This record gives sequence, C-alpha cells and structure tokens, in this order.
Amino acid sequence: MQRFHPLRASLPEKTWPAHARAAGLLFVCGVACGLSATPAWADVTLFDRAPVRIDGYLEIGGGGFYVPDVNFGAGSYATANGKGLTRWPSYGELYMKPGLTGRVDLGGGTSVFAGLSAIGSVTFGHGDAELYSQTSGTPSSVALEESYLGVDTHLPFGGANDTFQVKGGRQRFMVDDGFLIGKGTYNTGERAAWWYAPRFAFSGPGTMSFNGDPVRADVFVLENNSSYADSRGDDRPATSFAGFDVTWYKSKPGKDGRSIYANRAAYVTLTYFNVYNADSSSYFDRSVRGDRDGMNVYSLSFGGTMLPVHMLGIDKNLTLYGQYVGEHNDNKAQGWDGVDAYGLYIESGYTFSGVPWTPRIFYRYSNYSGNKSVNSTVKHSYDNMFLFNGARRVFGGNFPGEIVGEYTAGLSNINIHQAGVTVTPPVHVLRDADSTDLSLLYYSINYNHPEAAGLTAADSHFSDEVDAVAEYSYDDSTSGALLAGIAFPGRGGKDTVISQQPAENNLPHVGRTSYVFETYFYKRF
Repeated sequence: MQRFHPLRASLPEKTWPAHARAAGLLFVCGVACGLSATPAWADVTLFDRAPVRIDGYLEIGGGGFYVPDVNFGAGSYATANGKGLTRWPSYGELYMKPGLTGRVDLGGGTSVFAGLSAIGSVTFGHGDAELYSQTSGTPSSVALEESYLGVDTHLPFGGANDTFQVKGGRQRFMVDDGFLIGKGTYNTGERAAWWYAPRFAFSGPGTMSFNGDPVRADVFVLENNSSYADSRGDDRPATSFAGFDVTWYKSKPGKDGRSIYANRAAYVTLTYFNVYNADSSSYFDRSVRGDRDGMNVYSLSFGGTMLPVHMLGIDKNLTLYGQYVGEHNDNKAQGWDGVDAYGLYIESGYTFSGVPWTPRIFYRYSNYSGNKSVNSTVKHSYDNMFLFNGARRVFGGNFPGEIVGEYTAGLSNINIHQAGVTVTPPVHVLRDADSTDLSLLYYSINYNHPEAAGLTAADSHFSDEVDAVAEYSYDDSTSGALLAGIAFPGRGGKDTVISQQPAENNLPHVGRTSYVFETYFYKRF
C-alpha cells in the first residue's frame, strides 16, 4: 500500500472537467447510449409549479486502461487482493451520479435553493497502475456527494444581474481552474474510480459569493472530506480552512462570467486562505502533506486573451494563463521547523483561426518547489492542497502525462515542460454539430533537487512522454476519447522507481519504456 513518501505523497488524483474520458467498446457504448438525448444539459424537470421547481439528473462515466511495462517496467503491486506484482496491468472504472436540485422563488429577486446528490463507483481488474495500487481488489462505494442549502438575492446596488449568495453544507467549490482549490474529496481505496475521480465536494460550513460585473468575490470556510477507513489509510490530512478570493474578469461575447469560469475571456484573481485546523498525526511526519496546521496560502492567477493587439489576431487568438501559489507556516510540527514553498505555472497558446482544421499550439511550464536535501529542516516541498487537474481543454492538465504523471511522478520538487498541438478536422461523425479534436502532447519532467529524493545530481532528468489523443464530443452532455502514449525513463525516473522497490523485486526489469492505451466516456441525462 502506498504511504506518504516525501516524493510520492505529492501525487494528486487525475481528473478532467465535467467531461472525463473513454473509447473502444466503452466509448462506442457510451456514445450510443446518448444519441437519443437532446443537446446540452438534459436535466429532467420533476416538478414545476410556481414558486417551486425541482429538477433531476443522472451522470454516468467509465474508462478502460491498459498500461504495459508501467513504472518503467517495475509494474504495479496489487496489495489489496494479495495477487502481487503485475507488470502489464489493466483495469476499468465506472461511476454513476444521480442528483436533485430545487429552487423556491420568494419574490423581489430572492430565492432559496438546494441540492442533493450521491455517487456510486467501482474499479475492476488490477486497479490503478501506481507502483502500489490504491484501488486493487475491486473496490466499490456508494456515498453522499453534495447536500447544500442556500439563498441568493439581487443587490440593491450595482448591475441588474449582480447577486449575493450564501450556500451552506457539502458543495463543489472551485477558484478559477482549480490549480489551488478544486477538489474536496480524494478518490482512492474503497471509494474507487481513482483515475476518473468523480468526487469534488467539500464539507461546510460553506461559502458567500458576490457575483458582480466586472468584479466578483467569495468568502469561504470549508473542510476537505478525509476518511482513512474509506481510503485504506491513504487519504489527505483532514484540513479546515478559511479565506477569500477576488476576481476582476471580462466575459466572453454573449456569455456571463460571474460564476462560470469557462465564460471568462480574461481574468485576474487574488486568493488567500489560512488552515486553522489540520490532522497533525505522526503519519504525516516529514511528508509533503505535513505541517499544514496554521499554514497561510496566497495566490495570484490570471488568464485569457490578455493582450489588446490586433496584429495577427493576437487579441483573439493568443491566450496567456498563469498562477503562483505561496505556502508559509511558522509553526514547528511533524519534523519541520516551518514551511516555505511555492507552485507555479505559465501557459501560452495560439489558435490559427483562419487555417483549415483550426490548429492550436500551446506551451506550459510548471514548477513545484522542493527541499534541497534530505536534511532540510524547513519544508520547501510544495503541497498541492486541493488541486483539480484543470478546467481548460488541455489534455493532461496539471499532470505530467498519462503514464508518468498518473502513476510514477509526484507534484513536488519537479519542473515540467509541456507542449502540444490540437486540430479539429471538419468532419462530423454522428450529427452536424458534433466535433472531434486530435492532439499530440509532449512532456519533459525534471527534478529541481534530486538530492532531496536520495539521488545524485546526475539524476535530474526524470522522463519524457508523448501522448496522442482523439476526443469526441457529441454535445455538451456526451463525450469520449481514445489515447495512446509512450514514456521514456530518464536516469532520475529509473533510480526513483528502483529506490521504492521492495527488497525482493527483480530489479533488472526497471528501466523499460512504458506505454498506455486508455479510453473514457461521459454522459449526463
């Protein structure tokens, strides 16, 4: 079973926006199930008699994965079912999320709203392909996801559509693209669906939101949902935090960016929160997740079409995104004398809007700080807190690849160069409004300080990876994908895997090229 190794403890789960992934038989079945559905969100109105309205919905998703020579040939240990080592693991995931939403109009621009949902999930086959699989043994779970109650009202000042909202209870909450705050529940162990990661909800008390134009803001007091029983002892530390975010934004033409990140053409956000209570048990001593209690976290982020330059269509076709997160703690706890860490990314992209197939190219550089040596007394290793993998259509998101980023490397003490190109051929498969994106992605991963992982300076290069992706979207509620990838170990990646092997493993296998073939589907009724 994976424990919180100083490097591996930084690996958050992989996830994708309200779309997730699949293809092959799963992809065909998933798309076929959705062909009769109406376009866009297909929620069903169950009751509608003024002033009360109640809607229902159902999400389903699944994926299949085959990972030959994973972890550079070391394979994956299925510790939960005693089947031992599998060097070419395969597994599948399914989830279902039924939900209800309701609203009561009180008049005068004020209404009361509520939501309730649950998630059932299962992982079958070998389980995820980490070195020590978190979801082997066919785990499954049915559990509450969202349970919230709120009030929103129009403001007597500001714009006609400006609102103030108070929302309490279990709820999904995300700041911008989720680089810092996006996931309140970790999908592992008995919760299953580790790769698909359908759970998001934080627990209360809740949030207050001012949705104005061009400025919006949130105040939040939230807790992650941590359960060592559900996660087989491998969850994040229970963490309670309070803070705020303030965003200046510009909406896309015809869209409203007040509460929907995807509707913003450009934005700048300042975020701060304090961890006022966190699990400080010895389990997290000297780990990346250690010394959270009392931590101050601050962030500046920006994105969109930021440059008002008409030449070459830069004002419409060039995008810039970036974020810096700083973590600081003066408390001495869990083997550390304090915390001084950072995480950042900068991403640029350009769309050739006047060229056939509308090619889009992008480059992204990410850097997650780390300790300079194994003897560091202050924790410089970045703790990615409540990271969600990314809300923009960049396959891979914040993770360094579908092989190494999923199963081998953590998000601390590394820097990542990521580049890619996506084209959209003018071909419609099942309906005139569907679309298919074809992408080719490259990742280069390097240690900042290999000595902190017990390696030498010569081990700085971790790996290279190339992934080819075909993503299909029938409409806003039906999608799927196929992916094939290959990863080449650097000396740092090979030596890291060797250092994590049990003494009895056959080490000559380590150092091979790893592959992945994966597929997903998503449907909302």
